[in-house]
Amino acid sequence: MTKMGRAAVMTAQKKDLEFIEYPLPEVEKGCILVKITCCTICGSDVHSWLGHRPAPVPIILGHEIVGKIVELGRGVTHDSADRSLRVGDRVTWTIMDNCGKCYYCRDKGLPMKCQNLKKYGHDSCETPPHFKGGFAEYCYITPGTCVFKVPDSLTDEEVAPANCALGTVIAAWEAAEVKPFENVLIQGAGALGFYASALASHYGCRKIIVTDILDHRLDFIKRFGATDTINVRNMKDDEIVDAIKSLTDDHGVDCAMEVAGVPGLIPLGLKCLRIGGRFVEVGCAFPGADFTYDACDIIFRRLTIRGIHNYDARHLKAGLDLLEMRQKDFPFREIVTHRISLDDINKGLRIAESGEAVRVAVIM
Repeated sequence: MTKMGRAAVMTAQKKDLEFIEYPLPEVEKGCILVKITCCTICGSDVHSWLGHRPAPVPIILGHEIVGKIVELGRGVTHDSADRSLRVGDRVTWTIMDNCGKCYYCRDKGLPMKCQNLKKYGHDSCETPPHFKGGFAEYCYITPGTCVFKVPDSLTDEEVAPANCALGTVIAAWEAAEVKPFENVLIQGAGALGFYASALASHYGCRKIIVTDILDHRLDFIKRFGATDTINVRNMKDDEIVDAIKSLTDDHGVDCAMEVAGVPGLIPLGLKCLRIGGRFVEVGCAFPGADFTYDACDIIFRRLTIRGIHNYDARHLKAGLDLLEMRQKDFPFREIVTHRISLDDINKGLRIAESGEAVRVAVIM
């Protein structure tokens, strides 16, 4: 008798996910079958569910995943850090499966933009092996995916958000070329912002300035190394710029990162940069995120703008290393604020949509 697994499937945007059973696939060469133990709900899952970004249906959303190995395909003996793998090991893995051979993988070092890209939680589940996302009992990991064994010292809830949020932030600070003793601005005190602040502290930044409109989040981010927080709810843009400059000897910050997903913050962040400053855009990963800015200012002040979408395998590995190294210094386990069962996934999506949670964990 064929063994089945259950999944919460989005069959239409803005509608409750439906529970569907699919047959578990035969585990082919180079593949891994994982029993999911935890999947956190990312903002992009909510955006897809609400129709703010395109998503094929039917689809199993969810990509911040941790699970235990059920079966290893032929030839799979070690993880991407060359550690031996066995049935029962806890693992997490990159958001994507890339081919390693196309123009972007081979020549440009952009595997997250692979021309043959497959993404967990982003591709249709209509055809076998079906289990391609995290809101399910199982996930089927294919050969182009980088898999990492999870350290015993870390909980599932600490690790799951690293699969997207932390890995992406590491890629973003790398793109911004952040250096020790620099002053940085983080626009947004959500999960991405917490990780961005912890990393800036880890890298030895001098001023770590965070803006948001919620006092409780600004208070929380201080525990992730933020040196200065500003509630900008009732402030005009020029007042915010003046406040940032007053903290940086009237120069402005060396680097700024937008992680709130608000297009209007981009011009403001650019104005907060010093001459020669660098801006990295992460949050507005959805169509229609338009903004207007005077290109003359970019030229005269020699500004750099970089966009970051997803990450490379080394960024996820670095995220796991950071969690293990600094887990006593930063409250990573408190980023998950709500926990639900798979049966309550629709409730979990609504909690995530409300903004009440930092991260909602689906516990299997």
